[in-house]
Amino acid sequence: MKSAANVQAGICGHLTTVQAETSDGRRVTFTVETTCDNVERFKARLAADDTVDAYEEINPKASSRVLACGHDAALCTDCIVPAAALKALRVATGLALPADAAVTIGTG
Repeated sequence: MKSAANVQAGICGHLTTVQAETSDGRRVTFTVETTCDNVERFKARLAADDTVDAYEEINPKASSRVLACGHDAALCTDCIVPAAALKALRVATGLALPADAAVTIGTG
């Protein structure tokens, strides 16, 4: 199964598409297209181990490999691309239904 998340990151203006795919409902591979050099490093780190174990990613007591890849790639601390990748992972594996998520930022 496949799922995709389209991210408009905010004031930086970068666009990213994260596609998650699994054939067994557990091991997930990611395809990332982006206009951001930092997210390109994130993409390379995600690809380094080939697949991500979805059950480990959703375990609240385990460390998230996806989030660690974002940290290792020196993404902005508030970059939403890793969270979008996790949402796509959940939908691709059937651990969540597809639904948009949104954050609206304003002043006071």
